[in-house]
Amino acid sequence: MATEERVLCFERNLFEKLGVFQGMSLRVEKYLPVLTARSNVTYINRSAAEQDRRYKQLIPYALIICGDKILRYRRGKGGQETRLHGLYSVGVGGHISEEDGSLFSNGIGYHEAMRRELMEEVSIEVTKETAVAVINDDSTDVGYVHLGVVHVVQVADETLNGRCHGIVGAEFVPLGEAVKNLDACESWSRFCLERLDELLAKAAAIAPERAVA
Repeated sequence: MATEERVLCFERNLFEKLGVFQGMSLRVEKYLPVLTARSNVTYINRSAAEQDRRYKQLIPYALIICGDKILRYRRGKGGQETRLHGLYSVGVGGHISEEDGSLFSNGIGYHEAMRRELMEEVSIEVTKETAVAVINDDSTDVGYVHLGVVHVVQVADETLNGRCHGIVGAEFVPLGEAVKNLDACESWSRFCLERLDELLAKAAAIAPERAVA
């Protein structure tokens, strides 16, 4: 029998001590180091974590940018999160599983786990990657048990190879087109698109971080 996936979580009360917000915060430097510290993370069976409101699951959420375009796709039925099926998304990423646990002890940690998630879903050649924001949406059941870390990922061209059944119709669309019809987007994508100019400006102002591909 297959072993259930165990996913990276932190206690919600830690988030409350740092400061709960609704929507998006650009103060990623305040949250990310604390929430990825080895002493503050634990791994829980995914089925339990999805229902346990004492914890939040940490989710890398990468906006893939090529020139003046952004990658957009629709959530397919192959994705495990049924509550997002059919909605548009501009975020690529997913849960960090216990398979990455040893990475934290080696000091590689979060970014290496994010790289694995990116490569599972799309095959891309990254030129620059920057963490720019944190997303929290306590207004929905799915949002209450997750916390997103927004990354702006610059790629050299539009070549990609979808590998995940949860991605349908992936394509690069002009930034101006992506910000239209936000009601058709999942909440995290809507938060990102509403403040896309700010996210891109912050990414441009920060020195390049570790390449993830």
